[in-house]
Amino acid sequence: MFSAGSIVPPKTSIVQPKQPPSPDGADMGRMVKHPFDADGAVLGVTFSGDGRATARFRYVRTAAMTNERKKGKKLYKGMETTRMEGAKVGNGQGNDFPVPMFKYHLQPGLNKNRKNTSNTRSVYWSKKLITLWEGGLPYKLDALGLSTEGRSQLGGVLNENDAFSGKAVFDSLKDRMLFYSNKQDGGSSELTIYEFNSKFRVAGATEYKLPGFALISDFAITEKFALFVQPPVSMSGMSFMVPKEPAKALKMDNGPSMLHILKRGEKDSKKTIPIPQDEISDADLHFVNAFENDGLIVFDAIRSDSTMVSKTITEWPWAQTLDDFASTATRKSLWRYKVDVTTESISKECITNIPTYFGTINPAVSGQKHQYVYAAVGANGNNNAPPQGIGKFDIYGNAKDLWYPNEYEFCGEPMFAPKKSDAPTGKEDDGYIISILFNGKDKKSEVLVFDATNIAAGPIARIPLGIAIPHGLYGCFSAADECNWTAEEIERRAKLADKMESRGNMWNEVKSDFSGLGLRLDDFEEYFGDIL
Repeated sequence: MFSAGSIVPPKTSIVQPKQPPSPDGADMGRMVKHPFDADGAVLGVTFSGDGRATARFRYVRTAAMTNERKKGKKLYKGMETTRMEGAKVGNGQGNDFPVPMFKYHLQPGLNKNRKNTSNTRSVYWSKKLITLWEGGLPYKLDALGLSTEGRSQLGGVLNENDAFSGKAVFDSLKDRMLFYSNKQDGGSSELTIYEFNSKFRVAGATEYKLPGFALISDFAITEKFALFVQPPVSMSGMSFMVPKEPAKALKMDNGPSMLHILKRGEKDSKKTIPIPQDEISDADLHFVNAFENDGLIVFDAIRSDSTMVSKTITEWPWAQTLDDFASTATRKSLWRYKVDVTTESISKECITNIPTYFGTINPAVSGQKHQYVYAAVGANGNNNAPPQGIGKFDIYGNAKDLWYPNEYEFCGEPMFAPKKSDAPTGKEDDGYIISILFNGKDKKSEVLVFDATNIAAGPIARIPLGIAIPHGLYGCFSAADECNWTAEEIERRAKLADKMESRGNMWNEVKSDFSGLGLRLDDFEEYFGDIL
């Protein structure tokens, strides 16, 4: 949703907005300036095994969304200046459409414009569904009806003002889910890596000191290490404290990005190696996977080339032509990095120059050596283009398997779903690829299912959703037995969620955590935001 306050509260709510709902583009004063400031929403699709699929789509009802919905207007801004200040913010990467370069995370008491959109990633782990945003607490959702249960401190693991990560990584060897918390400051940053076991209990929480203002938004893991890339960012102290605008307070320098190799489970045990510079910046790497092999640390990542970014578009729609996109968004490509920790050297090799987005693998080999990478791909050869088709890249066979839809159709993130059969092959690509396709002509979306062994053959199933699903970021697939809900169970829970959200002044006032129910101090901003 790009128009702030465009969903009206229930009719029986005590507080009603002063302005009626406004569709996207109708009132530019209520439009967000950057898509990453839009409210989060979750699409859930359940394959029950009887030939039916049940879908539901619901907004994450964050405190900020609740407040804007009550007032019927835009109240927050987060990364607007990454566009408003021009195309060269962050050396061209601050204007990036898929992932903005600058994330600005002040404490709620200092920055009233701060908005936790909870729109970056959904994670289902140990029967719990949470949504993430870089710099704020996660939100817990009901996995069946997708109703928002409230901000979560993960059973008391997090404090009220902890800056939690927008990324989660699965450790397939230890059956753990890893997150991080990054507390940024001008002189140094404090990074904590959290490891949760299969029961969502903390198996480890390790702290590390990083130099300077560590602007981090992604990471990868191996069996022994966690990998982070810190871009060369300097901070203006006065601008940081006074205007609270990221494009004015932070500056991307011309030095190399630093690769931090952190020893898992050992406090402050790390090695930092500068990444050799070439014509493409390494400041905004999107990790696909990492592993240890023959004394080396190897990782695949998507790089963002900002050298062709020449302009910025500050009003929605942000790109209406291919030229608009090519001149305002960085060009993505898939690369392999090899790190020799002993000699502190790093080499790079381009896997494909086809624009690649949302790189993923079979989660069964997450943190281990992998052969295949799946990604959304551009449809204009090696030229910059938005994600449209689906690609499979054989890293060692030097082969690619591509499928493209019609010119007016666009695929989102691919997700790997393992096959459940009596005779699994044991091969890494023994599964399915699931993606959401948006039809720009009909303004409707579909769920596409591919055989992961043959992407070029096209989808083996297409499930029309009947509505338009906005382009999203990072989702997840769970093959857990408890997720095999029937359509009737999902419908009952969804109706209950609708009923709860229609209960007038009580809507969205019930907050939950993994350890209990009740209002918490971080709800004060929602209810008393006008006088604080």
